[in-house]
Amino acid sequence: MSHAWLKKYLKMKPEVTKIFEDLEDFRLFCVDFGHTFNEAHLYNKHNPIWKDYQNIIKGRDVKNMWWIDAEKMRNA
Repeated sequence: MSHAWLKKYLKMKPEVTKIFEDLEDFRLFCVDFGHTFNEAHLYNKHNPIWKDYQNIIKGRDVKNMWWIDAEKMRNA
């Protein structure tokens, strides 16, 4: 019995693969810079976390929330 139809069905289109890769890269950015990860922020141009991620891609500096939160804890 051939499972060619199943392989064809499960094969992702390049556009879908790109979305999953972007989602994983965005998640890693959130972990590295201390932001709350939410899949809904992906491609949302009005979201400040997505804007920070885009700035990192462009080579710009962004605030590291881990450092900011640590400073707040020291001053509390």
